[in-house]
Parts: sequence; structure tokens; C-alpha cells
Amino acid sequence: MREHFLDKPFWYLQALKTVQSLPTPITYGLARLVAALVFFFSTRDRRHVSQNLDVIFNGYQPPAGQRLLLWRFFQNYGIYIADFFRLLSMNLEESRAFARLYEGRHHLDEALAKGRGAVLLTAHIGHWEIGGLGLRAMGYPVNVVAIKHNTLFTNTLVNVMRARHGIRIIEVEESTFGAIELVKALDRNELVAVLGDKPFSERSEVTTFFGRPVQLPVGPVLLAMAARAPIIPAFSVMEAPGRYRGIIEPPLELHYGPDRSEALQHNLLQVARVFERYIRLYPDQWYVVEPI
Repeated sequence: MREHFLDKPFWYLQALKTVQSLPTPITYGLARLVAALVFFFSTRDRRHVSQNLDVIFNGYQPPAGQRLLLWRFFQNYGIYIADFFRLLSMNLEESRAFARLYEGRHHLDEALAKGRGAVLLTAHIGHWEIGGLGLRAMGYPVNVVAIKHNTLFTNTLVNVMRARHGIRIIEVEESTFGAIELVKALDRNELVAVLGDKPFSERSEVTTFFGRPVQLPVGPVLLAMAARAPIIPAFSVMEAPGRYRGIIEPPLELHYGPDRSEALQHNLLQVARVFERYIRLYPDQWYVVEPI
């Protein structure tokens, strides 16, 4: 994962203490202030996000509109971080209040009624952690595909929160064991939640994303194809600080063959298309600072 000067145990501890000791409105005010400082001083992040906005809107976004989106991106990310630390000290029922769950929930129920589980595919949009916690609070069995963070402290912080809320963590790097555990979870008719808009390993392939060739992870697609499980896109988008709306899309129509490579490309392109649609709807909530 990309390193950032704020992604350090010291800053995480300070943020956690701040959230636990100050009223929520003050916490959000401080989050916006820190986000503004990052906006003004992190020229690399600002440049990369601006480049991504150009790609997302194919250069048609008016300059004034793009500047506003750029500012809102950093402000929204500050709120995302504040809400993340608020979640760390909440129980499951308290965290459920964050989300208005869930548009399209019937898509999930219909898929699980077939008994093959479901691959819940999301992106770095809104607040993906809140989406998983909301589903868990409603009684769904949730497994999260976890990628190790930059530090052991950060990794432990995130996974302890997930485990405390009854979410099972399956860490996958290049491990065969992790893949087996994911298949077993689907066999138990459970949800496997995974982020699919950024490659974290060599298991990625090129597809067309916003009109250009981009590497996207193939793990979610390969898992669904191997287990004959549906891929259900799902997102948790911010409506206001501390309030999120869950959206569950219909399952993707997967191809299986006879040409496996061609089927994989078809399925990966479907993933790219649904991500494009939601990123264009919520460009200031797509928290990716690496250039597309």
C-alpha cells in the first residue's frame, strides 16, 4: 500500500484520543482542518486527484467545478477518517446507526437463497467499512478479504474493529490457504466482501477503465467463477458526516466459457463498468490518490 506521512501509529493514536474525548461536531471540525492542511501542502496528492478527475470526466469538467470537487475530495476524506475512528469505540448496534441500509437489499437476499454465498464487490467509495458493519448488524455473515496495511499497528487496529463486530477477516497475499478459506465461506452461504478497484498484488489483468487500459484485480472474479457464486456490487456512500446510504446492485451476469480467458475478460469489464458508473456519481468520494 502507498505510504503517507500521516499513516503512522503516533497519528492514529492521537486521532483515536481526539475522537474519544471531544464532542462529535468538534471532531468533524478538526478533521476538516487537517484535510485542508493536507490539501494545501500535499501537492502530489492534489495533482494526482486532479489528474484522476480529468480522466473520470474525459476533460469535460469545467475548471471551477473540478476545483470544487478537488476540495470536496479532501474534505470528505477527512470526514471518512473521523468516522473510521468513531467506529473503533462503538459496538455493533451503535455503528449500525451510521448507515441507512440498504437500497436493493432484495438482490442480496435472492442471491443467498440460492445457497452459493455471494462475492460482495465494492470500491474505495464512501465508507466501505461502514457498509460491512451495517450488513453484519442486520445478521448477515460477513467475511472481509484483508490486505495488510503499511504497519502492524494499523493492520491490528482495523482488524480488531472488524473482529469485535463479528466480521471474519481472511488475509490474502499470495497464500493458497487464504483462497481456500474464501471458497469455504461461500460454500457456507456467506458473504465475502472485497475491494476491487485497486490492484494490491500481481494477480491483476488489464481491462478498459475510463477509456484507457488499467490493471484491476482479478481475484474477486476468479473466486466467483471458481465457486459459481454471484458477484454483487455494493457501495456505502456518505450523505452527511456520520450518515451513509448503502446501495446493493443486481448481480453481474458472469460468463464461464468455453474460453475461460475470454470469460474472465468479459467479467472484469463488467466490474470496470459498474465502478465507472459509481465513481462518476461520487467522484469526490472515490478515495484513490494514485493516478489511474
